[in-house]
Amino acid sequence: MKKIGLIGGIGPESTLDYYRNIIAAFRDSYEKTGFPEIVIESIDLGNFNALVDAGKWEAVIQLVAIRCELLRRCGAEIGAMASNTPHAVFDAIQAKTDLPLLSIVSVTAEYARTLNVRSLCLLGTRFTMTSDYYQDEFDRYNIRLTTPEPEEIRRIQHILMKEIELGIIKDKSRSDLVAIITRIKKAAGVEGVILGCTELPLILSQKDLAIHCINPSRLHVDAIVRECMS
Repeated sequence: MKKIGLIGGIGPESTLDYYRNIIAAFRDSYEKTGFPEIVIESIDLGNFNALVDAGKWEAVIQLVAIRCELLRRCGAEIGAMASNTPHAVFDAIQAKTDLPLLSIVSVTAEYARTLNVRSLCLLGTRFTMTSDYYQDEFDRYNIRLTTPEPEEIRRIQHILMKEIELGIIKDKSRSDLVAIITRIKKAAGVEGVILGCTELPLILSQKDLAIHCINPSRLHVDAIVRECMS
């Protein structure tokens, strides 16, 4: 098996989720394969968000690329960023590291294509919901993405940064997220929702919704596992 390298910490809760799900994928085959070797570089979320908020993308690219190279020097043969936001500059990061990286956005778009949908709702951090990097990838499959209204974006950002990132899960916040998705479905006729922040699957799942619930984190983990075993 190939040794896995993860860029984590942005945020910590989803990094734990990635680790648990990767290990879980090997439980049934443990007697034959064992568990994979995993090395994690955990980036400080506060510093990372400050760079993103200031638009210092060259610094973000350099920060993440250096950590990817550290993973490679620790023996990692494949890499992944357990966060959506740095995928806005995925190609630039990949160009600065020899560690092959798997894109969460690409695997999500490829999965959405198999659903034969034409319209989806995108939830995520404020940056993800107000940026084009997801739509640019989904344009390849002629899938339109709809994002929440400004006030809804502020509410989602609060839930992510002030609650879930701190390990706090509230039923009221889950209800608010479901209400936002329900409004967008009614207004825009979306056929599903993308949980475009790696923390969102910690509070929302298919059982909470009556439309397709696309979990990029799980799709990313599945791609990591496949590549690890290839």
